[in-house]
Amino acid sequence: MAVAFALVLSAVALASPGSAAVPERRVALVIGNSAYTAVPPLANPQRDAKGISAALKRLGFDVVEGYDLKMDEMTGIVREFAQKLDGAKAGLVYYAGHGIAVGDENYLIPVDASLRSEADLDFRAVNVQLVLRQMQRDERVNIVILDACRDNPFAAQLAAKSRAVTRGLTAIETQSASGILIAFATDPRATALDGERDGNSPFTSALLKHIETPEVSITTVMDRVRADVWETTGKKQKPWTNSSIIGEFKMNPTLKLAAVDPGVAATKTIDAAVPMPAMPVAPSLDRAQLDVKTWEVAERGNSAADYRAYLDAFPSGQFATFARNRLASLDAAKPASGFLATPPGVNDEALKKEIGTAQTETAMKLDNAGRREVQTRLRVSGFQPGKAATTFGPSHRKAIQAWQKSRSIPETGFLTAMQVSALRSQSETAYQAVLAEEKAAAEKKRSTKTAGEGKAATRNVTSYDGDEMYRRDLARERGEVYQGTTTTPRRGTTSTGYQGRVRTRDGDAGDSAGAAIFGGIVGGVLGGAIGGGFRR
Repeated sequence: MAVAFALVLSAVALASPGSAAVPERRVALVIGNSAYTAVPPLANPQRDAKGISAALKRLGFDVVEGYDLKMDEMTGIVREFAQKLDGAKAGLVYYAGHGIAVGDENYLIPVDASLRSEADLDFRAVNVQLVLRQMQRDERVNIVILDACRDNPFAAQLAAKSRAVTRGLTAIETQSASGILIAFATDPRATALDGERDGNSPFTSALLKHIETPEVSITTVMDRVRADVWETTGKKQKPWTNSSIIGEFKMNPTLKLAAVDPGVAATKTIDAAVPMPAMPVAPSLDRAQLDVKTWEVAERGNSAADYRAYLDAFPSGQFATFARNRLASLDAAKPASGFLATPPGVNDEALKKEIGTAQTETAMKLDNAGRREVQTRLRVSGFQPGKAATTFGPSHRKAIQAWQKSRSIPETGFLTAMQVSALRSQSETAYQAVLAEEKAAAEKKRSTKTAGEGKAATRNVTSYDGDEMYRRDLARERGEVYQGTTTTPRRGTTSTGYQGRVRTRDGDAGDSAGAAIFGGIVGGVLGGAIGGGFRR
């Protein structure tokens, strides 16, 4: 495995940036609506949208953008975006402004909207499904980011006339189509903050902070955004993400992308004035491809040393989060006696940055015994997960959330490897006590069962001494007086010489033999007597 890593890392050193393939085309639609006419204007959406637009241009996106759009302008810009999507390998939509949910439908509100009834939404607002349909006409990666969950006066106007109107936006499922990610500024049915005037909303501020991080997947970007917003809002706002993207999609791959915005200066090329010595022909792999190859080698080895070697080569690689999770999972899989009171890297600050998701829980590869162990540890820590099971059900998720709340961790109901390590450290003493009690109970049950079986097998039987009976009867036939075999009468001896004794099954063979001899003699005597009588 070390040789494999050496070969891969040598390729990292020899790879030529100029040999990378030309990136595939990516298109974005950015809308920011602030100047509403029927309700008070919003302070930050236009500024938020312009900041995102500039970042996307730096990332190589062909951006279609519009600000303070009326209804016809919004439908027109969606049409323009749909036309540019043809042939693109990635599409992204960012919207900042008012949005509203009615039933299972989400609507984006133009600045000139005046909504008096639920029916007005079909003619004076843009249904999010209209945008999604344009994006899903071809196979590509599609990303929809909606900072549209602000406190909405339109919802208050319609709520009196329709019970289906709710706060915030309603969740959008992605299972029906692969390759799509939906992100809301806060949880469905919740309200997001608009932020300080002359600034950005908390959600967009965090997004701008992380969206250009090199070699990071979009799912990791959103995980970091969620953690930042959770902290900056005092745990009042938690962004929501739903994804069916298969594999990794990086917003800022290592390969430098040409800017589409003509205002961005073109990258200058420098002629090498000094001739370079002849070098071996390098593999035509860019750093991103080498990242993937190195990760594949580490994953095949599946050892702590391999994952550390990957992190040494690619500390910010696209699989760095998974490598750290695997390391934590391998540490968590060690025998309980090997755990420290405070595992390395597990502290309150580190835990707050660990956001549990279905992906982080899957990466731990917990087996049935591991999930039962987690449930037991939750129980001994004072949280009630319900009946033990081989899977995590609703009651188990609630217990996980309660534990996360007690540790000031984002309450997702899903665990990370670091959180499991923290739970183990917290519950180790009580957990070992439970194991000891279970072991003692099992030993007691086994001992009781063994004793019962032994008692049943050792049954006492009372019988007569066959040898003594034979000698007494033989003496009687000969006309002699039987004196017995002992000088001292034993307990149980009668005046006729009969003795009784207590014996076990081990004496059955000897008694049976004596009885057989006695029977033969008696039979012979009787037979002779009868025969003599007939002769007389």
